[in-house]
Amino acid sequence: MFEEFECLRDVELAKFSTMKIGGKAKWLIFPKNVQELRKILQICEENQIKTFVLGNGSNVLFDDAGFDGAVIKLRHFDFVKKCSKKGKKQAFCVEVGAGINLFALNVRLAKLGLSGLEFSNGIPATLGGFLVMNGGCFGHEICEFVEEVQILQGGKVFWRKKEECDFSYRHSNLQNCVILSAKLHLFEEKTEKIMQNMNFFLEKKRASQPCDLPSLGSVFKATNGVSVGKILDDLGLKGLSVGGAQVSKKHAGFVVNTGGAAAKDVLALVEILEKKLAEIDVQPEREIIVLKER
Repeated sequence: MFEEFECLRDVELAKFSTMKIGGKAKWLIFPKNVQELRKILQICEENQIKTFVLGNGSNVLFDDAGFDGAVIKLRHFDFVKKCSKKGKKQAFCVEVGAGINLFALNVRLAKLGLSGLEFSNGIPATLGGFLVMNGGCFGHEICEFVEEVQILQGGKVFWRKKEECDFSYRHSNLQNCVILSAKLHLFEEKTEKIMQNMNFFLEKKRASQPCDLPSLGSVFKATNGVSVGKILDDLGLKGLSVGGAQVSKKHAGFVVNTGGAAAKDVLALVEILEKKLAEIDVQPEREIIVLKER
């Protein structure tokens, strides 16, 4: 059915998840351009095949039973190109493909002498996924740098301006479309200085987060401006485990895979944490996404 495209059959989703968990996907497809992407989505719609557009798998928990549908990964949408120079502050508009991961993006921007996104260095996400959740850290969010986002929706490609994306804390209205690229405004800086900033933020993450074990990042969104990880730490829940899933001993906001964890272990542990939080009238929203077979 998808023979004309770059496609894999019966793929272990655990290989495409930062949590290293997940059963098999019936198809994993890598469109090379918008035309192929549009055709793939059309085939899926005509044949009633479920679809899921995957970024870097850094906040998606795949079901142990896998996904009986087509997972679409935009790894070929990884371009970076300057659009224009703007204003007196040496600002540049840069268009970036949605499939590029933030590690590679930061390196390429540094080589171009463009600063602004260094705070995101070390986050294992693609730009597209980062935009959907309006990701951020250390007092910054990606929406600060967005001018407009190019999307595919209903078979049509168009640009959505920043004010039309409904950005707020860990939120946008981009969930029900496919992000193709985004225009960002960044600023000229010496490559050496940008690399220093990148290393600073990377080391800051490594010092405070369990980067040595598979995880999905923060399990919960902050509530009323307070880190849920801090609340869980105060409750003495670091190290709590279900099977191979464990509340990180380094940062209680993370659930890590200590080896052999299943999705059911992670979900059971998250539900325990939610019950503990509910006992003190804290009901945070999950930041992770669960992709089930059905």
